[in-house]
Amino acid sequence: MTATAALTPTTAQAADAYPAYPVHIVVPYQAGGSTDIVIRKFAELAAPKLGQPIIIENRGGAGATLGARAIKTARPDGYMLAVLPSPVFRMPHIQDMGYDPVHDFTYIMMLSGYTLGVAVPTDSPYKTWAAFISYAKTHPNDVTYGTASVGSASNVMMEDIATRNGVTWRHIPYKGESDVLTAVMGGQVTAYAGSTTVQPLVQAGKMRMLVTWGAQRSAQYPETPTLHELDGTPPANAPFGIAGPKDMPPAVVAKLQTVLKQVAETDAFKQILTQYGQELVYMDGKDYAAYAAKQYQLEAEIVRKLGLAANK
Repeated sequence: MTATAALTPTTAQAADAYPAYPVHIVVPYQAGGSTDIVIRKFAELAAPKLGQPIIIENRGGAGATLGARAIKTARPDGYMLAVLPSPVFRMPHIQDMGYDPVHDFTYIMMLSGYTLGVAVPTDSPYKTWAAFISYAKTHPNDVTYGTASVGSASNVMMEDIATRNGVTWRHIPYKGESDVLTAVMGGQVTAYAGSTTVQPLVQAGKMRMLVTWGAQRSAQYPETPTLHELDGTPPANAPFGIAGPKDMPPAVVAKLQTVLKQVAETDAFKQILTQYGQELVYMDGKDYAAYAAKQYQLEAEIVRKLGLAANK
């Protein structure tokens, strides 16, 4: 749904009155992860412009789909929004999630995307990506990797890598990045697969990035090769955006789009994105909805190709 039509007096009044009380945004990850931190900072910048506080609700688990589920059943009044990461478009092809990503949401804006990669503790025997893959090839199921959720972009990418390289490893899903990092640092999991926001641990000399999955080397890790340059694997990232329930008032959608776009384009927010290894990937509601429909179709093929227990 978009809000490009001329506003009638009634809808204009609705926009003027909105929001009359705090707006909630569901982040489908536990507190402390990169997406959570970025959205919290974004909310802090947006609240004064919107005229009401923005409350972040963390709902980790269920393959990062709890935000989508929340807005599926919420009133379409603009007071309950959610962050939609890539698993929202993938998980319905794996199991019944109770929502249709093409028809059940009002897409407000795509906001950002982050570079993904693989990291290990500094004391790990794997000093390079080649060494990591070589060991995995000769020791089936011995290597484990953790991600923030089942069906996440990192999960799918690691399984694609396994297929391409003829290796078998085990996926250990958690409810958020902080839990994964705790497990990796504690020796329960071999490697971390996720966003490059492990930078503080890398800078502290506690973890080492083996590879990143972007189209070019990350500014945070200029010495770390990309998977694409090593073996030609197509680049991968993980965009996410903000959406609400379907049938939201066009005037409310328009106000949200205007305010949130203004915040997204500020230098302050761009600095936050850079700090956490992300970049601005803005799309308005119309383009985001078109992206969602296309991505939903693409994910069906990915799930089929990787044999991820598809139910469709």
